[in-house]
Amino acid sequence: MRFIRIEENGLSVVFRIRDCGIVELERFSPAWGDGESADVKEKQWEDYHPLAEIQLTGKTSRRTPAYKHCFSSASYDLRYDRHEILEEESGKELRIFLETEYRMKAVYHMRFFDGVPVVQTWISLSNEGTEDLGLEYVSSFIYSDLCGDGSKKYYDKTDIYIPRNSWACEVTWQKCDAVDLNLSELGVHGFNINSGDNRNRFAYTGHSSWSSCEFLPMGYATDRETETTYCFQIEHSGQWHVEYGSYSDNTLYLALSGATEIEHGWWKNLAPGTCFESVPAAFGVVKGGLDEASAALTEYRRKIRRPNADDEKLNVIFNDYMNCLMGDPTEEREIAMIDKAADLGCEYYCMDCGWYDEGFWWDRVGEWMECDKRFPNGLKKVYDYAHSKGMKMGMWLEIEVMGTACGLADSLPDNWFVCRHGKRHIDNNRYLLDFRNPEVRRYCRSVVDRLIREYGCEYFKIDYNVTMGYGSDLDSDSCSQAIREHYDCLYQWYDEILRDYPDLVIENCGSGGMRMDYGMLKRLSLQSTSDQTDYIHNAYIGCNVASAVTPEQAGMWVYPYEDDREHVIFNMVNGLLLRPYISGMVWKMSEDNLALMREGIALYKAIREDVRQAVPYFPFGFHRYTDSQLAYGVHTDEKAYLAVLTPRTDRAEIPLSFDRNVKSVQAIYPSAADCTFGYENGVLTVQMPQEACGRLFRFDFE
Repeated sequence: MRFIRIEENGLSVVFRIRDCGIVELERFSPAWGDGESADVKEKQWEDYHPLAEIQLTGKTSRRTPAYKHCFSSASYDLRYDRHEILEEESGKELRIFLETEYRMKAVYHMRFFDGVPVVQTWISLSNEGTEDLGLEYVSSFIYSDLCGDGSKKYYDKTDIYIPRNSWACEVTWQKCDAVDLNLSELGVHGFNINSGDNRNRFAYTGHSSWSSCEFLPMGYATDRETETTYCFQIEHSGQWHVEYGSYSDNTLYLALSGATEIEHGWWKNLAPGTCFESVPAAFGVVKGGLDEASAALTEYRRKIRRPNADDEKLNVIFNDYMNCLMGDPTEEREIAMIDKAADLGCEYYCMDCGWYDEGFWWDRVGEWMECDKRFPNGLKKVYDYAHSKGMKMGMWLEIEVMGTACGLADSLPDNWFVCRHGKRHIDNNRYLLDFRNPEVRRYCRSVVDRLIREYGCEYFKIDYNVTMGYGSDLDSDSCSQAIREHYDCLYQWYDEILRDYPDLVIENCGSGGMRMDYGMLKRLSLQSTSDQTDYIHNAYIGCNVASAVTPEQAGMWVYPYEDDREHVIFNMVNGLLLRPYISGMVWKMSEDNLALMREGIALYKAIREDVRQAVPYFPFGFHRYTDSQLAYGVHTDEKAYLAVLTPRTDRAEIPLSFDRNVKSVQAIYPSAADCTFGYENGVLTVQMPQEACGRLFRFDFE
């Protein structure tokens, strides 16, 4: 028996190579402290736990798995050949080469990033034999000893955080004990499970082409005994699957993957001479709780994303949609809004939907030509006016769709669109373009090139308000595989645009936060976090969202629609520690309240360098919609900022556990804070002037 041991970036990672050649991920934990042995005590597993799970058509399962993805026999067929550790620019990459007797070969990849206790993993498969191989399940990552350290059984000490997501109430975490999720040998009711073979699992899944419609493709799990927390994400915008379950030897596994046959009807033919690569996943572990795990995942996300100037500067954007023009633009209205945006100090102006049609534009999108009735002097006049005010100009596109009333759609062949059973798939009067078709990609690129060339567009808000359902049955091994191929082509399309226009800013909007994932966000600089129109409800999203997206990528609406001081302040505080999207009914604001908005934007510009470098912290943990007081912050080594919001009370008491001494505390927004506060014994107490208030605080460390 041999081992591969890597101690890197605060992680202790150990692979065991069994005498038969099966490779297992034996240990993934925080690195040992000084004075402790780095030798790993061998776990007496009763079963093999292969480092990858692969189910092939025609191959049996190793036992009765129910719906679990942990007993595929093809995984036993993969045997160790060799491994290598490469020194890459960002850190090390481990590659483990595996092969079978029938010449299916695999490479297991684990990439480390300097200074970050999170790795990226995926597996590459190739068929070097003479027979087709049908893929039904391929794990991107599986670890078979989650919460396995310490003296207690995992089910006595494991908390699992479920990342529930929904339209206009995004990032709503639910904390559950492992027993409550039926992940115990005793079952949820405490009965012994016959023969010790627990067939239960807890799983959540991304369906269709909205990656975060019901759940975010990520998660956290905490070991209460050892005070360690695991974090993970799946980096794809299509279908994905997260699964917790137990083996017969009472160990807890976590399996991450893209689409599966059981959950999505996915199937891929791996023909001789072809290759397949799983979607990438990330996995990390830290000593500590949610704050430490969120900080690690934040730093990892910064490592993997495309370097871009927008995420360095954190430009302030005015968008004319939410609680503002609401998709009804005209030349006159846009000129008036541009004046307001420039006066407030915004740096980009984004014209949202409706600019291409005079009436109900929803089902006529797809040609992307300006509407003469809305812009009698041409859209270029609006662009030039924004530029004359010192702002860069952008516009809304929903590039992956065509409306059913779009004349162009009628003239195009069906293979431009997602189809099933001989018909085009229609979702709410929209056809879905299929980016696997190179003609589709060329047409969509011509739209982008024209808008940049003719108008000087420097910012695109790319929306995605409908989904492709089960996928397409045209020219693919399965409908689900067509979704995967569509996204592979869409990613390449974005990569080529950003290669040719490196200063272009692209916002990722999926009907708000319905496509919030790091398949997109490793490429695009901004994420729309919600379509929520109520500023109080928006605060609950804002105080959780940095768990899912880096603070500087999290576009948060600041959209006052009442001419009231505390209403304006609350809106502003929602966005100051994220990326504020300025909007709202600014034409009805008094000069005093416009001054409050200008002050907030100026403050954001003063602190955004800190926001860019900071990591998030959550004094109360993740918030629920029943909470009466909210708090969310970011911190660097020298200082911390804290947004305090009181939607259902006028008083807040916030426990803070900084690992350094606080030298001073200031209320920094608004400058005339008119609230009473004190900081003592690690607790910030704030008395607001009324219910439904927000204030921003700064802590300086010694």
